[in-house]
Amino acid sequence: MNNKIEKIKLDRTKPLGNQIYAQLRKKIIVTELYPLSEIYESDLAKNLNVSRTPIRDALKKLENEGLIKTIPQVKSIIAKIDTSQIKQANEIRVTLENSVVNKLSKIINKNQIVTLSRINLKISQNLKLKKFNNVYYFDNMFHQTLANQAKMPMTWQIINQINTQIDRVRNISYKHQGDITYGPIQAIKDHQEIINFLSLKNTKNVKTAMQKHILSLQRYVLFIKKTKEYKNVID
Repeated sequence: MNNKIEKIKLDRTKPLGNQIYAQLRKKIIVTELYPLSEIYESDLAKNLNVSRTPIRDALKKLENEGLIKTIPQVKSIIAKIDTSQIKQANEIRVTLENSVVNKLSKIINKNQIVTLSRINLKISQNLKLKKFNNVYYFDNMFHQTLANQAKMPMTWQIINQINTQIDRVRNISYKHQGDITYGPIQAIKDHQEIINFLSLKNTKNVKTAMQKHILSLQRYVLFIKKTKEYKNVID
């Protein structure tokens, strides 16, 4: 069992299963729990000092999301990253994110441009400091802010729900030391391009830039799938 699971802290006054689920899910998404890592129900119950019931509830939810695979009475295994889910989610994201920038390009103001630029700077600063959880946080904030500025907050909620497999790859990309034409450095450049076209209220070009940005992750997946380090953890 990955020792990082032991860092889970529980509030004993609240439902335990939900807390265990949420914290395990986060560890899987940010790849603290790496694909093919193993979880043993008995060990987890012992380390967290809880019965097996909330553990089983949490693991069942994770299995339903496709984040783990369970071998009954034996162990659970962190699932590989599913490229087919990424492809489907990206196709949906392109439609939704383009809808956001299409509307925003017609109503955006200077203060909103400044806000987006500051968030993108935060991504860059935290990447240089290798604070990858912060990179993930501000990367999400950038896209959420676009939706909020366009007065389309529900769009971000939908995107966030379908991003599970995408987010796992994004968190790998933050740590990846390979080709810099992929991953967060390129994402920061893409964000700046989106900001520039928004400031010019150039609807056509900002939609093209957004589509390129979203689909770049698909190219990154194909790229790392061929590498020795990642090929065994991506289906």
